[in-house]
Amino acid sequence: MILLNSLLLGIFILIKLVKMKNIFSVILMMFAILAMVSCDSLNPSERLMVGKWYYSESSMYNDGNKATVESNYEYHDDKTYISNGTVRLVYDVDGVQEVVMLSLAEKGTWSIIDKMQNTNTTDVDIKIVDVSFQGENLTDDRTVIQELVASEKKRLYYDMVIPWKKEWMGESSDRIITLNETTCVTVDKDGNKTERRRIK
Repeated sequence: MILLNSLLLGIFILIKLVKMKNIFSVILMMFAILAMVSCDSLNPSERLMVGKWYYSESSMYNDGNKATVESNYEYHDDKTYISNGTVRLVYDVDGVQEVVMLSLAEKGTWSIIDKMQNTNTTDVDIKIVDVSFQGENLTDDRTVIQELVASEKKRLYYDMVIPWKKEWMGESSDRIITLNETTCVTVDKDGNKTERRRIK
């Protein structure tokens, strides 16, 4: 809308200058209008992608473990993006339930070319927010539980946080199945589908 208003204003001024027969000013104004039009480097699909999107997914695995992911993505018109989210993991082992909460944050750049969403993630931040245990077979000894939590946080850091950071950093391309005013559906190279809903 700002670009359109600027363009209309430029045309209005151009008409006025033509009437004044100021040829030099007319030429300068034409270059200014062309510069304003060329500033919008987004193609129609990219323009549609700009905004805030919400993603959530819950999975149940064969071993009974559960994973719930929630994320908010912001795609900016300068082709940068940020995302923030949480992951909740629930493990059931021998009558003891372990609940892990992680926070996720990403930054990077993006583009859409030939129905492919290309992302270059330049920064990934994953934090272990909380680890807790519950269940009938859990000991009542607080010291043992505290040691178990500390040990598990260390294990998760090396077995999950570090590998996830390495996996998510860098370039990736997802095929766009649906992209409209309310919904974005993509499929990655492994066939995993991601559906996001526009929130702004």
